[in-house]
Amino acid sequence: YGYQKSQFNHYYMMWRRSRYPNAIIEHKAGDKMYVDYTGEKLQIIDPDTGEIIKLEVFVAILGASQLIYAEASRTQNTRDFIISNVNALEYFGGSPRAVVTDNLKAAVIKSNKYEPTINEAFKDFAGHYTMSVLPAAPYRPTYKSLVEGAVRIIYREVFVEINKQVFSSLDSINAAIKPLLEKLNSRLFSKRDYSRRELFEEIEAVALNQLPKKRY
Repeated sequence: YGYQKSQFNHYYMMWRRSRYPNAIIEHKAGDKMYVDYTGEKLQIIDPDTGEIIKLEVFVAILGASQLIYAEASRTQNTRDFIISNVNALEYFGGSPRAVVTDNLKAAVIKSNKYEPTINEAFKDFAGHYTMSVLPAAPYRPTYKSLVEGAVRIIYREVFVEINKQVFSSLDSINAAIKPLLEKLNSRLFSKRDYSRRELFEEIEAVALNQLPKKRY
């Protein structure tokens, strides 16, 4: 059977990268989800007090298709971090083999090159979705380049638009983020004739594990 054009381009790039080892690291479909928070924050204004409340912004990206998910949350604590991860998996419609974190305190209690200590709650979450937890290796920026690139895209495609508006609740700002995500995921890659969404549907959606019936 023949490949669709976007599949052919994807596998051709894999072949090229195998021939030229200095190229970008290749990602297997359904293998990893990379997660992190943006450095900059979004904000809402309390309608009763006028207080400006700063919000964290969680970002997740799948390795092979580079499909991106993002949402705002109150904090980076373990509860909010796990909820954001669950929402990302539901957005993707399945779970990869592993989730890669940047030694976030909500996921990694103690960073260590060989035996990092994983937060028990986060480990339990990952087990529920049959995923391993892989903290990004210290001093190895290649492990983080994909999600750092996603963060830059979120700044450009989401922050710019969201900051033009005023929001009074977490739900309203996340509702505004959703169509912006669809827009960026549906846009063609630079110098390619397919989008993240198209590549995801062709090579990665079927490679993800099915989500359990009960949400964590």
